[in-house]
Amino acid sequence: MRIFKSLKLLIENEILKKKMKQVGKNVFFNKGAYIIGGKNIEIGDGFCAFSNLRIEAISKYLNYSYNPSIKIGNNVSCGNDCHIGCINQVIISDGVLLGSHILINDHSHGQTEYISNQRPIDRELVSKGPIHIGKNVWICDGVCVLPGVTIGENSIIGANAVVTKDIPENCVAAGNPAKVVRYLK
Repeated sequence: MRIFKSLKLLIENEILKKKMKQVGKNVFFNKGAYIIGGKNIEIGDGFCAFSNLRIEAISKYLNYSYNPSIKIGNNVSCGNDCHIGCINQVIISDGVLLGSHILINDHSHGQTEYISNQRPIDRELVSKGPIHIGKNVWICDGVCVLPGVTIGENSIIGANAVVTKDIPENCVAAGNPAKVVRYLK
């Protein structure tokens, strides 16, 4: 039975990889991986994801069209239950470590500047800008990274932080909203 489960997971991995625009060597998705818009997703070498990874490059929603791009660099690791959503652009650079229960999402349901009488699910998806996560960033468990954010190289984002603005390189940021709490030497 164990061999059957391993073989099934390997077959599922190959099916997922064929859906994507580009996939490097030694890429592994654990059980429950869910990919939408694979033709807009590129993953480098040495990528590893634990259970229930969800990557969505959304090119069409309701009657609206988008041009999404998700680029994940080399040697990136994802914990359990990570969700990466995109209608614009998400770049995750080399050597990034993503903990569990993380949301990286460059869009929302409708404008947030005015009241809408539409149900949120019926609103156009809107992006306030791309997300760029620099090299060797560590994003701890429970973090939410919102649209229009850049996280600088070598930074650490503390558990359960909500990143609403750019974070410079070589620092530790924490809180809601995330703020720099110290710089790394």
